Amino acid sequence: MLEPNQSAQLPSAPPPEPFINKVEIARRMGKTLRTVDNWMKLGHLPYYKIGRSVEFKWSDVESHLNQNCRVARRN
Repeated sequence: MLEPNQSAQLPSAPPPEPFINKVEIARRMGKTLRTVDNWMKLGHLPYYKIGRSVEFKWSDVESHLNQNCRVARRN
């Protein structure tokens, strides 16, 4: 049993993934901001709207693209 001044050693959770902005998404994908805006409007990119801010989580974007896009082969 724990003494009143002792705390249980809980495993530390990994730090949460930081949000990134449209500029960083465009840079990572090699696209323009206009393309990112168009893909957001068409539902091709998942994003978080917080007030007037638009933020992304890179893992969400990668997962969404892997599930919904295909890699085209060149003949």
